[in-house]
Amino acid sequence: MNFSFDEQQKSFGDGVAQLLADFPALTAPDLTPPDEAVWIALAGLGLFALLVPERFGGVGMALVDLALAVEALGAGLAPPSVISTLAATDAIVRHGSGAQQRDLLPRIATGGLRIALAVLEADQGYDPHDARTAVAADRLNGSKILVGDVMAANLIMVVARTGDRTALVMVEPEARGVKVRAHDDLDPTSGFGEVSFDQVAVAREDILAEAAGARAVDRLVDVAATLHAAMLTGIASRMLDKAVDYARVRVQFGQAIGAFQAIKHRCADMAVALEAGRSTAYYAFWAVTEDASDATRAASMAKAYCGDVARQICNETIQVHGGMGFTWDLGLHRYLRRAKVIEHSYGDAAWHNERILAATLAALGTSQDRQLDAA
Repeated sequence: MNFSFDEQQKSFGDGVAQLLADFPALTAPDLTPPDEAVWIALAGLGLFALLVPERFGGVGMALVDLALAVEALGAGLAPPSVISTLAATDAIVRHGSGAQQRDLLPRIATGGLRIALAVLEADQGYDPHDARTAVAADRLNGSKILVGDVMAANLIMVVARTGDRTALVMVEPEARGVKVRAHDDLDPTSGFGEVSFDQVAVAREDILAEAAGARAVDRLVDVAATLHAAMLTGIASRMLDKAVDYARVRVQFGQAIGAFQAIKHRCADMAVALEAGRSTAYYAFWAVTEDASDATRAASMAKAYCGDVARQICNETIQVHGGMGFTWDLGLHRYLRRAKVIEHSYGDAAWHNERILAATLAALGTSQDRQLDAA
């Protein structure tokens, strides 16, 4: 059995990396918002059509086919709305009604629809099923925080309660009763904002996966966690490259600092951690794509571990650069800022570790029940 990526997957990942390299402002030291041309270029490359079925103008590929491309998006510090739109596409393909798919998927495929995910609420923790934002009497009320790239979004996918279950509600930012306030956060280029909903009219066709309930929301979290794990490995990979390149050219005591064991060991430890993170993320892509029995655990393991890896490698890379690493001019802070923001998006390590434990205990309980039944 061949577990490696095929040439098409590798080629598309390389294409995304080369495209983002044409926009140096994405990784420049200054904290400027991404140019709209980045989104247009990625749409022209066909990124947003990959998960869309062919009958809706897409390519009909699976989530695992995007693994290398998403890693390249992380390394290039692509706009967060790229990832949220991909996660939302999976939700619409999996749980959208025929009418919703016909309306939304063709626009997504061409890059004409940018979707923001509104999941987190103030003082409610990371569990999306604890949401207080709710639909009652066809009106949506509540608020969400840390909604990435919400200012540029054409549509907001909101995790909200509908009766006794959670569901995904599609809301237009311009709808009456919707207010958006920008956050002043660690990574201004992520475009985070708070969104409040005050008696926002919601039709039945605006509710995605109401029947699927918790399964659709859990799937959204799994996909978002997996995609962001790959983003984190992309960031870590780019930072490791910068550390190694600097160690080769920085001369101290008559030789490159990469010749010293202390620097060698740091770079080697980073490389080992990165490869372990990649393996974890790649497995999560496969498990979530195939709806494997351990998909939830795999997604949470990847998100928790890759967050630790990215933070470690970002910090170590800055240390390898010495005093220069702390200056604004090198731009290393851009990667650290984005890594820290992603690390706490869609669940931090502590929450995902609890999720892993709960899923493991549930699986063990099921296994024991089967053994008792067999006996």
